[in-house]
Amino acid sequence: MNRTQTTGGLVAGIGLWAMVGNLVGIVIGGGIFTLPGEIAAAIGAWAPLAYVVAAGVVGTILLCFAEASARVPASGGVYGFTTAAFGPYWGWLTGALTWAANILASGALANAAIDAAGALWPGLAAGTLRPVLIALLYLVLLAINSRNVGTAARFVGLFTVSKLVPLTLFVLVGAWFAEPANLVLPLAGGHADIGRAAIMAIFIYTGMEGGLSVAGEVRDPARTIPRAIAIALTLVVLIYVGIQAVAQGLIGNALAGAPAPLATALGSVSPGLGAVMAVGAIISIFGFLTSEALNSPRIVFAAARGGLLPRWLAAIEPGQQVPRNAIAAHVLIAAGLAISGSFETLIIVATLASLSCYAIGCAAALRLRALGVEQAGPVAALRILKPAAVVAFAAIAWLMAQSTQAEATSLAIYVGVISLLFLLRRKDV
Repeated sequence: MNRTQTTGGLVAGIGLWAMVGNLVGIVIGGGIFTLPGEIAAAIGAWAPLAYVVAAGVVGTILLCFAEASARVPASGGVYGFTTAAFGPYWGWLTGALTWAANILASGALANAAIDAAGALWPGLAAGTLRPVLIALLYLVLLAINSRNVGTAARFVGLFTVSKLVPLTLFVLVGAWFAEPANLVLPLAGGHADIGRAAIMAIFIYTGMEGGLSVAGEVRDPARTIPRAIAIALTLVVLIYVGIQAVAQGLIGNALAGAPAPLATALGSVSPGLGAVMAVGAIISIFGFLTSEALNSPRIVFAAARGGLLPRWLAAIEPGQQVPRNAIAAHVLIAAGLAISGSFETLIIVATLASLSCYAIGCAAALRLRALGVEQAGPVAALRILKPAAVVAFAAIAWLMAQSTQAEATSLAIYVGVISLLFLLRRKDV
């Protein structure tokens, strides 16, 4: 099978540095503006180390994904190579888990955006006004994404560039005023919750696997993808550790649980700079939400076109040529989750959904090697694939065990429902 057949005619025009930029741009989003406070609350001064350990776990997962993507370099990433390894049900399951992780993350970060707004205008994030603001936020997202796809894409591009400015400002200015003594303070609560910190740190890296969706358009994927992953992951770790260390160096234990941690930290230097960070957080989070509302409804649309969801979700709006019904349904569910769920609970369940998808993807990598699948020509097998998979499976199992019974039950019920849906709808198509 030649490369054109596996990519559907798409051109392999993405080189190493373009792929690195793609991966870094996907990962650095709204979470880094919010989670430093949650991680500091869980493990105190050890928080920067959480990013390093989490990156190691994510790195083993991505190594498995890299070989699998090289063997099946189809656009669609994990969906494509999982389907090739195990069949359509597993492709459906990974797609459904990815959608669940995305929409839960959307709900969590919508709450974070309101918290950041509350840092600017006290009282805005509390009481009956909060659900109203969340509803208005999702109405704006619906309006943006219900127009032609170019409009939404331009918004996403603008926010992608904008989010790097406040983060750069935070590190450069904050490092100058940080107090080293704040980096070694004992945990304020006296009790470390390593498991919860690990899950939240993993969340901050989720999405990098989404960058592999363009594997079908990468030049020399067997070499380019693993190298791009290594470079991108290293850059992101350095950025995240730097941000966490500066935040803790500025305000120490006051960082723990702060709803807008970076704004609070830089606000200790200057209220004006704190306001700039709060605005930066809102812009970055809104950029993520816009991108999520652009991409995730397409999963719903594709499933409906395949007969696995009601056909009305596959309708295309004639004037703007977008799947407006899928977008509206997705946004409505996301808004409901944002209004009803707490930030931490939504983050944890979103991460559990991603970890489930990761486990399936790592198993698919081993299966594709065992079958000798090489859809685009010979693949240089990674020597550390099997050890990486073992570490990934062990880490995923440990992380999943850190969830509460309610969180694990919620995920199990979801998997059961979508599995039943697959069986029922397959009979009709």
